[in-house]
Amino acid sequence: MFSQMVKLTLIASLSIGVAFAADANKKKGSILKNEGVTINYINENEESKTTVIKRITDPACKKVNGMNPSVIWGGDYAQADVPANCKKTFVTTVGKISPIKMKGIETYGELEVIDYMKRAQTDKNLLLVDARMADWYAQRTIPTSINIPFKSFNPKHADFEIVMDAANVVYDEGVYDFSNAKTLLLYCNGIWCPQSTWAIENLLKIGYPKEKLIWYRGGMYSWTSVNLTTVVPMQ
Repeated sequence: MFSQMVKLTLIASLSIGVAFAADANKKKGSILKNEGVTINYINENEESKTTVIKRITDPACKKVNGMNPSVIWGGDYAQADVPANCKKTFVTTVGKISPIKMKGIETYGELEVIDYMKRAQTDKNLLLVDARMADWYAQRTIPTSINIPFKSFNPKHADFEIVMDAANVVYDEGVYDFSNAKTLLLYCNGIWCPQSTWAIENLLKIGYPKEKLIWYRGGMYSWTSVNLTTVVPMQ
């Protein structure tokens, strides 16, 4: 059994390497969305098998439009008129899968986020930031989060000064003082959502200290998948 597992691992590793090498020039994240990654392996009967790792979308669901923040985090995933077999499609095949790390920024899971929230009760230099658009935030969010929509992190955006004030960064005509900058833990809808990474990338461009930026990669999808507490901000 051990030798069989080793054999399976070696074959799978080689196959993944070949598949990724062949697609090296393609846009990141597009492989799983389109043709997938071919994997060869040996099953328990020592038969050679081939499968393709990809994001599965029922063809019947491709043209169904049902993404709606008012229902997606309520457990239904989409509007009532969306076919049952298509409901989860909107949160499992949308967007592009993010890697586990980004530019040296620390990545958090649920337990680390909860510990961060506990520490933030007494440390006011820690902020939990929901980087989604306001209409998503208004429907449901993680407790203690403040909403700073990802577009606001662009220095050219009208609300950029609000971002700097929230982060306690002194900002004057393109000159930044990060000496008292707060630590920001940012998240958005899920591993397929680019909004929090976009916000982090913009902060890095202006010189925000990497050690004061944290990314909750799983976001709302991972948080609700294990049924952790959420709140409606206006209630």
